[in-house]
Amino acid sequence: HQNPPSQISLPVELNILTWNIGYVGLGKEMDFFYEGGKMVRPSASQNQKYLDGITEFLTANDSIDVLMLQEVDFGSRRSYSTDQASILSSAVKNSTYSKAVNYLSDFVPVPFFEPMGKVNSGLMTISRFVPSECTRISTPGSYAWPKRLFMLKRCIHVSRFQLPGQHELVVLNLHNSAFDDADALRDEELKLIKAFAVNEFQKGNYLIIGGDWNQNPPGLKMHDTVPYQVKSLRPIPDHLMPGDWTWAFDNKLPTNRDVDKPFDADSTICSLIDFFLVSPNIEVLETRTINLGY
Repeated sequence: HQNPPSQISLPVELNILTWNIGYVGLGKEMDFFYEGGKMVRPSASQNQKYLDGITEFLTANDSIDVLMLQEVDFGSRRSYSTDQASILSSAVKNSTYSKAVNYLSDFVPVPFFEPMGKVNSGLMTISRFVPSECTRISTPGSYAWPKRLFMLKRCIHVSRFQLPGQHELVVLNLHNSAFDDADALRDEELKLIKAFAVNEFQKGNYLIIGGDWNQNPPGLKMHDTVPYQVKSLRPIPDHLMPGDWTWAFDNKLPTNRDVDKPFDADSTICSLIDFFLVSPNIEVLETRTINLGY
């Protein structure tokens, strides 16, 4: 049974959250082999503890209207074959969800000593409004064969919500390319996002684009009270979007940490790579990062 799409009346004040949950496997005790650490996954009990923590957070923050999650596993060895989508969506009352796969491999052969194995993972948008349409847009470019067999196939998850008249609220959930060999992919992704966003805005639609950009927002200057060491990470060019678009982020806290070793508040290097881009017809009232201590 499908509920009919919601119509969101205007003006409306929305709470929207973006969170890369790291396949529920990258809590403060963890490091990660791809980025200089040794581990592939936490123990089963530690994984369950992380899942319980994320579930409790979502339940406690049920005033959020739209949740944009990245690195949600739908059945992967690294997260003990749990369908995180069904568990997390059930934690948010009166909600609907849609997902888009961006990492699907029957067997990832690295690291040699403990292969990651089967991966089925991607983006997930949970909402208390019923969207009229959800689509997956593949982003251009990929790694060379055979590496691409085992790497992510990046995409954007688009949710459309009906507004009065013919206009729509278009919510883009994204997880852009990471790692130092992906600069060309990142440039192509940004070009696609810009073209899509400008085209939708010209139609009179309202856009909220959020997620893990794997880059700093343009013009980022961290506040002098930031409690962690923060590095700059490939800032998005200032001129990417027309000047009346808003980059929304909280410069008082980073959103990501290096995972070459377990988290240490004094020495772990952090970065701010999770944020929003908002069209000129939307006013941003507040952007706040919630400090969960990694």
